[in-house]
Amino acid sequence: MTSMAAALAASLPAATSVRQSNNTANQTSSAGASAANNATKVPQRLEGVVDVEAGREVESVSLNSLVFLKIMKHSTDILPAPPSSTLQQDRNAPPPTALSSHTDCLGVLLGLDLDGVMEVEDSFALPGGETGLGPNSYSTRLLNHLREVQTPDSPIGIYLSTHNGGFATRVSVDLLAAVEKNAGRGKAVLVIHDASRANGGDLSVKAYRLSEGARDAAKKGKWDGQTLTEHGITASTLLTPLPISVTSPTLISAFLSTLSTPETTPASPSLTTPSVPLPPSFQALVNPLPTSLTSYLQNTLDSLTLHSHEANNVAFLTRQIAREKVKHEQVIKDREEENARRRKQGLSEFPSISQEIRGGTKEPSRLEMVCLGGMVDGLAKGMGAEAGKGLVRAYL
Repeated sequence: MTSMAAALAASLPAATSVRQSNNTANQTSSAGASAANNATKVPQRLEGVVDVEAGREVESVSLNSLVFLKIMKHSTDILPAPPSSTLQQDRNAPPPTALSSHTDCLGVLLGLDLDGVMEVEDSFALPGGETGLGPNSYSTRLLNHLREVQTPDSPIGIYLSTHNGGFATRVSVDLLAAVEKNAGRGKAVLVIHDASRANGGDLSVKAYRLSEGARDAAKKGKWDGQTLTEHGITASTLLTPLPISVTSPTLISAFLSTLSTPETTPASPSLTTPSVPLPPSFQALVNPLPTSLTSYLQNTLDSLTLHSHEANNVAFLTRQIAREKVKHEQVIKDREEENARRRKQGLSEFPSISQEIRGGTKEPSRLEMVCLGGMVDGLAKGMGAEAGKGLVRAYL
């Protein structure tokens, strides 16, 4: 897929023109070469800004305010439950909890990276069950339509609106790796909006990118225990945080600057609103957080339940794989002994066991467990912050 930077460079006028030739074949080849050079070569005035070769890492994210509003609107929509195909097919389904009943909102971010800043200009939502960017996927078809109408069509990342304390999920990490591979740039960003905190009036939006170890594991498609140990991947090192800023277009900023608050005339003194304040009336101490703290506690307990369930699944698969490996080793040993015996008898040998069978079954993926660990940590920290906030409100 052609990046937006290359498309921007191709849309600019070329510095030099190609000389016309008398031969028609030479004209065709010269025109094709000129178009190719214009599509890949960036003008000199933009060489320090447009990162076509993706040689510079992303240092910050600039999120358009309209895109942020679209993400918040998507998080408030009533979404159907994701299909069972999005679950890991090699293990039992997670138990139904209040936390797992919330459907996470996923979408693709569109924009351009300029001088180390990822400019997010547009986005679109993904339907439930979308776990990749294949040739026949919904996102690929929509990107083709966006390209036809000359709008930003370069995917630069994924957005996630969740209720799990603001941490990534397994599906979002897989989609983020798919965007990096599909765009051919080796870098993408993940914007996470915590809808549970937004319900309490505290907007939370964070930007991340995959760490070096997680990027290597995603390229190999291996999230087993050995890979996580080699790259030091944990819930705290899976993602690298990035500074994010929400910007508004110039026209919207100009419109907001014209708005003013109407002046209110003070009410005349009365028994209800006297000019001299009356002594305060002391009321009974009530809970300042009647619902938010209990919601955090319930979500934390649900996340611990999901983490324990996934740990049991991984332990069962590990024992099953160990039994299968013992069977494979015994079959290989029996085959080698039988071939040695047949060689002594002058008989033809049985076919040797292929390398795939020798390797046995693959180790179970632990990506889901890493994401659930980050979810537990995020919810516990949020519950502690909410409890501290309620303590201050109760005694001040």
